[in-house]
Amino acid sequence: MRYGAAANLYGYEAISAFRAGRSPARLVRTLQHGVLATFGRNFATASTEFRRAGNPRRGRQTQSRVRFPEGWRVVAAHVSPISREPLPPDTHLTSDE
Repeated sequence: MRYGAAANLYGYEAISAFRAGRSPARLVRTLQHGVLATFGRNFATASTEFRRAGNPRRGRQTQSRVRFPEGWRVVAAHVSPISREPLPPDTHLTSDE
């Protein structure tokens, strides 16, 4: 599963076709605020913000990864633009917000 800015993709074939059909131009990006969380020895989540070269918009990406006998694999992913600037670090949201 891969949720992206312009498509929701389900299954290896759909994700492979998407990657094969897109241009690699302008995919270079700078990562910031990355967080990796592990749960046991075989499951992890990775979250980061990114900026693409030449694009002022920021984005975010999350991945769920599982370790299989052949190595780590992404089993779910999400990529999307951030539509507004983040709240300051000392801001606390309540359930009413």
